[in-house]
Amino acid sequence: MRSDRTTAYCLWTLCMLCGIGFADQAVEDNLERIGATRGIVAIVGTPGGGAQHVVDLATASELTIYFQSVDAAEVNEVRAAADAAGLLGRRIFADHGSAASIHLADNVADCILVAADQTPDAELLRALRPRASAFVGEREIVKPVPDGIDEWTHPFHGPDNNPQSTDEHVRGNFRTQFLADPKFSPMPEQSVAAGGRVFKAMGHISHKINQNEMLNTLLCINAYNGTILWTRPLPEGFMLHRNTMIATDDALYMGDHESCKVIDAATGEVRREITVPKDITD
Repeated sequence: MRSDRTTAYCLWTLCMLCGIGFADQAVEDNLERIGATRGIVAIVGTPGGGAQHVVDLATASELTIYFQSVDAAEVNEVRAAADAAGLLGRRIFADHGSAASIHLADNVADCILVAADQTPDAELLRALRPRASAFVGEREIVKPVPDGIDEWTHPFHGPDNNPQSTDEHVRGNFRTQFLADPKFSPMPEQSVAAGGRVFKAMGHISHKINQNEMLNTLLCINAYNGTILWTRPLPEGFMLHRNTMIATDDALYMGDHESCKVIDAATGEVRREITVPKDITD
């Protein structure tokens, strides 16, 4: 029987021959854990693979990564690797601090990866947004949706068109949760929200050049940190104020002048579509 050292060497050789390193596999595993390629991910303590793993995780996705470690040398290593990759201060941020307190605001992180069991569960749940997960070794912690959260599923709140929220959490004193793109939008604009996502339909009127990029565009935005999860074009001539958008936890129902669509909330792809036959419509 081969020794463990011999077995490990054979596995390493096989990975090299196949063109897949252990670091690549670790990145794929963490991306699978995160479950998204866009969003805000916190890494507490240096993961396997060191500073390069943080950079590889960013370059293999569109994630924004916040790294925190009690070891100042680790922080400097991550900063140097991120700077070399052109990602420091853009999609990778590294900070020095105790693992007992994550330097993020409440309800911001889409996922937290903890290198060792050194952060209290209560602190992980504070920084996570509802429905998001933290991974401490092989243990997963999921933040539940708090009771009393209201959703704005229709343009005027609900199907009764009464624009009165029943949310029990949005109360003064108010403070800014995030600043994110797009900072300028065309007119008109209509928004609905459900399942931790905001769906924004941008119209056809632009008053400044900086609004042109969002003309006739539908955006799905993370309601807790402002990350644009996906976009798709809207047909020109679509009248936004006709009150034909309904948001649910897993889909956006939208009726435009071409069809009635069921759009997957996670991907932006059209699941189902109802069209009127051409022989009975113009």
